[in-house]
Amino acid sequence: MFILLVVTAIVWMTQSLQRVEILVEYGQGFGVFLFLSLLIIPSLLALIIPFALFGSTIYALHRLHSDSEIAVMFAAGVSKWRLSAPILFIAFVGALATFYVNVDMMPRSYRVLKQSIADIRSDFASSIIRGGEFNRFVDGFTIYVDDARPGGQFTGLLVSDYRNEDDPKIYMAERAILIDGESGPMLFLRNGNVQRISKETKEVDIIRFEELAVNIENYRDNTNELVLELTERYPHELLNPDLSKPYDRANAGKLIAEGHSRYAAPLYAFAYVLIGLYAMIGGPYNRRGYILRAVAASVAIFAIRILGFITQGFVETSGGYWMLYAIPGSVIIVFTILLFAPSSFRKRKQPVEGQS
Repeated sequence: MFILLVVTAIVWMTQSLQRVEILVEYGQGFGVFLFLSLLIIPSLLALIIPFALFGSTIYALHRLHSDSEIAVMFAAGVSKWRLSAPILFIAFVGALATFYVNVDMMPRSYRVLKQSIADIRSDFASSIIRGGEFNRFVDGFTIYVDDARPGGQFTGLLVSDYRNEDDPKIYMAERAILIDGESGPMLFLRNGNVQRISKETKEVDIIRFEELAVNIENYRDNTNELVLELTERYPHELLNPDLSKPYDRANAGKLIAEGHSRYAAPLYAFAYVLIGLYAMIGGPYNRRGYILRAVAASVAIFAIRILGFITQGFVETSGGYWMLYAIPGSVIIVFTILLFAPSSFRKRKQPVEGQS
């Protein structure tokens, strides 16, 4: 748990920087930034849990080696299986956690993340009107504000409306508030004036007002439809893409490969732990320590994970999704044999009485 928390925190801090745009570009508070950043943690857990299990296996067994406790246990007749059993049980719990994260927790959190970001970007006040800038919506309609505050509140407004070339208008107001009503978003201007050119005199008429409402519903972009991508889909949706939708047709192989990869991911928890067990208690006893073995095991698990990613990209176009399960599955079989089979072989090969 300690390794899982530390590694997740480090990776989370680097990934959360991608959400800084929510603060800078859309004027959201730190609470919104923190909430959106926390939603990416499940996707990190799915990848980090197997590595954390490996790291804790290496750490715990190395400590036991340093205190010569493993040598004492082996001398007392404790088998490798007896020593490995509690670690393999923890690996089983980690595999279940990885499975739950992949099939439910990650897509659920990413859907909330995507919808939240879409709501922020579609919000007129935060995505379009920015303080100290001339914000242009469509040709001939521009708004400038001195300060854009949370809650759709603005101060020091200048609104230039030249959409109708025969009747151009300029609005100036001390402050304004954006209210999303039943008829659409309304911009309520307060304490200002409207400047327009009189058709009769061709002079500028200035009309003062205490409050004036401007309907801006026509200037919002509601055409964007949310498309669920890989991380936002549940496995059954990945394995059965809707070919009536353009995105699914174009990425059918990628979707199916991702679905199988989700189901294969828990196997890496057992594969990594077995590699760690073999590195630390497999093979002959080494008085000079087990650092080199730990390093070699670390290289091996990273190579296996990279091979898994490469294979996933390969099967997206060629099929053969069984290979996604074969990589961690074969590692489990090989290292189970290497770790536990030799002792049974030695027992079977003991010399019979009378043989030299």
